[in-house]
Amino acid sequence: MTPESPAGSPEEEIFRDALQRTADSLPPLPDLVPDAVREGERRRVRSRGLAVAGTFVAVTAVTLGLALLGPLVRQTPDTEPAAPAPGPSITRPTPGPSPDPTEPVTGMPIPAPSSPPTATPSPSSSSSFPLWSPPPPSPPSTTPPTARTATPHPGATS
Repeated sequence: MTPESPAGSPEEEIFRDALQRTADSLPPLPDLVPDAVREGERRRVRSRGLAVAGTFVAVTAVTLGLALLGPLVRQTPDTEPAAPAPGPSITRPTPGPSPDPTEPVTGMPIPAPSSPPTATPSPSSSSSFPLWSPPPPSPPSTTPPTARTATPHPGATS
């Protein structure tokens, strides 16, 4: 091994001159910084877009899963499925209010003087609400005094 030559020696000068002549024949190196910056920005945008898309897919999947599987998850083996909602009923239109409060209302059904049936829940039903509720009490009859018939007293003669 040869010891290092001191700085400024003729061997070092020859070596530097050879390196310089070799490098002069090569084209200049391109500037890679703008391309590297552009590629970094693309990667960041791509990763952010994938994160947003993944979040959207996850939220949509959870929402649809709950919407589709929610009724199945909420049912327990002891409970019965809820009854379907009643369809639209066809009823007669009710007449408008009468201007004379003493005039009897026509076209209205007269309630029968019977007690309403009571529903007894089955033992298998575990719902916390009654299956049937009685209708609200009807107001007392407001028959005008002129429409009432007078009953004669047993001792009165006419």
